Amino acid sequence: MSLADDITKILIYTIVSYPIVGGLSFIVSSLYYWLFLERKDMPHYLEEGTPFITILVPAHNEEASIESTIVHLEEQMNYPTDQYEVIVVNDGSTDQTGAILDQLQIRYGKERLRIITIVNNRGKAAGFNIALGFSRGDFLLSNDADSKPEVDALWKYMYYFEREGGKRLGAITGNMLSINKTSLVAEAQQNELNSIIGLIKRSQLSYGGLFAFSGANTMYRKQAVVDVGGWQAEQPTEDIAISWDMQTHGWQAYFAPHIRFFMDVPETLYELVKQRRRWTAGGIHVLLTKSMDVFKHPIKHLAMVPIIVDYSLSVVWSLFFWLSMGAFIIIQAVCVIRGDWVGLITNFCFAAIFIAIEIVVGLIQLVMASYFNDQGRSLKYIAFAPWYILIYWMVNTFTVAVEILPTMIKIIKGEDAGVWKSPKRSVDVVAKSKEGTDQDN
Repeated sequence: MSLADDITKILIYTIVSYPIVGGLSFIVSSLYYWLFLERKDMPHYLEEGTPFITILVPAHNEEASIESTIVHLEEQMNYPTDQYEVIVVNDGSTDQTGAILDQLQIRYGKERLRIITIVNNRGKAAGFNIALGFSRGDFLLSNDADSKPEVDALWKYMYYFEREGGKRLGAITGNMLSINKTSLVAEAQQNELNSIIGLIKRSQLSYGGLFAFSGANTMYRKQAVVDVGGWQAEQPTEDIAISWDMQTHGWQAYFAPHIRFFMDVPETLYELVKQRRRWTAGGIHVLLTKSMDVFKHPIKHLAMVPIIVDYSLSVVWSLFFWLSMGAFIIIQAVCVIRGDWVGLITNFCFAAIFIAIEIVVGLIQLVMASYFNDQGRSLKYIAFAPWYILIYWMVNTFTVAVEILPTMIKIIKGEDAGVWKSPKRSVDVVAKSKEGTDQDN
């Protein structure tokens, strides 16, 4: 048997077993982080004063959620009101977003609420780069128009910059949770947001790096943002791109599971697929355009190497999944035509064994992550776990299959992929937000 045959077999086994082996590696590495690093890393009150913070809120047609978000940021945060400002980037909105912001500015004053209006939709990153020049804070909080950080979030973020070793911290991202639970799709995402994403980020931190910040709520050091040239407007997901830029420029990236924020999640499968296609396009775009920056100096950027390898394998496996799915259907059809019922049942059994093992690994991840995050309170959503593990798993592989070629074409042509559309907001959340705002008034 030749060396080429051996290498081919190893690659095939690696791709086939990736979901199971990758899941087990997340379990082991996240457990290591939780046992030896996280427990001694609880945020403490600030000892060196309260730095001035600029909260950046991107808004494109956000009439449904912008008012409740701004009211929350202006009135609910446990941080001195004279030590932070809110800048809203009204990015080419064609609905009532501008009129709502004008009324809010009258309410809070131009010092506390500043509005930048961009006539034509330029995208979130371009808007942030414009706002960067107007910001007064040494720290910048990226806060989506549908996201509400917990009331203690600002001083908790600042603690990590203040602590020993925090001078090289470029950005820190919080732990995102869902605010709406109004459909089966939204309920199922509790398993992902409350548990799995946090476990994956803990796993990545055990190596010393992060694949991505959360664009919905991340605190940046302005100096680090300027150092990497700001946010890249051509990227589909500015949060993934800038996290790679910062880490390859020597800045540290961090995930703080004890800092929580609440966001509006997709309520239909269509909206979920639409969101994940954008996320996937952003991940592939960054992988193809920035990986060489890491591998030019692999020792220097050692923390990023396992993250790149893992994501690359996930992309390859997603393509392999659909190819093997097609082959499986063809083989089963042939078995039916030939009357090979033993072969038909055997193939189904092998597939069932693989799926069962994957579900068990997924359930272990979910249970562990739930205890890491909230001592198991989110386990009440475990009934939705099979839906998440199987259906969402297929959604994620589907988005890779449909986005990889268009993303490659955009990179080759040098097309701008950063212009955006706001997602559809939860009707239930919007109604509750308006009711709460009316009561406040």
